[in-house]
Amino acid sequence: QEHVDSLDAWNRKAQAEMSKNSEKSLLQQTARSAQSLQVMRQLVPTGNEVPTLLEQVSTAARRVGLDVSDIQPQPVTPGDMFDTYRYSLKILGDYHSLAEFLTNVGSLTRIITPVNLKLSLPGNIQQANKLKRRKDDAIIVVNFDIQTYVAKAAPAPAGSAANGVAPSAGAS
Repeated sequence: QEHVDSLDAWNRKAQAEMSKNSEKSLLQQTARSAQSLQVMRQLVPTGNEVPTLLEQVSTAARRVGLDVSDIQPQPVTPGDMFDTYRYSLKILGDYHSLAEFLTNVGSLTRIITPVNLKLSLPGNIQQANKLKRRKDDAIIVVNFDIQTYVAKAAPAPAGSAANGVAPSAGAS
C-alpha cells in the first residue's frame, strides 16, 4: 500500500507540474536542456578522444608558428565524477607566440588546462636563433602539462523507470 501511495503522490505531483506548464514551454525547456547537455559533453566528453585532443593542441601551436616538440602522456588520475588526463609538452619559441598558443589552447571547445609551466633558455643558441621571426625576439623553452577531463558514464540509478519502478519524489 505504501508503494501504491507513493506512486499516486508522484503521479499527482507530475500532473500538477504538467498543468502549470504548457506543452510548448516543456518542449522549449527540453530543447534548452538538450543543448546544454551537448555543450557539457563537448567541454567534458565521456570518451577520451586522445587523437582529437592532440590534433587540436598541435593546430593551436601551428596557428602561431610553433611546433610541439615533445608530448608525453602521464598517468590518469581517477575521480568520482571524471578522470583527469595529463600530457607533458615541450615547445620552443618566442614569448609572444607562446602566450598566443596558450590563449588558443584555453579557447578550445573542450576544457584543457595548461599547468606547471616552466620557462627556460634554450640549450642550443644557434638553433634557437633560427626560430626568431624578428631580430629582437627572445626564444625560450616552455615545458608544461596540459590536463583535460573525461566524464564517467553514470550508472543507471537503482529504482529507475528502466526496471519498472518510478523514481522517488526527489528525483528530477
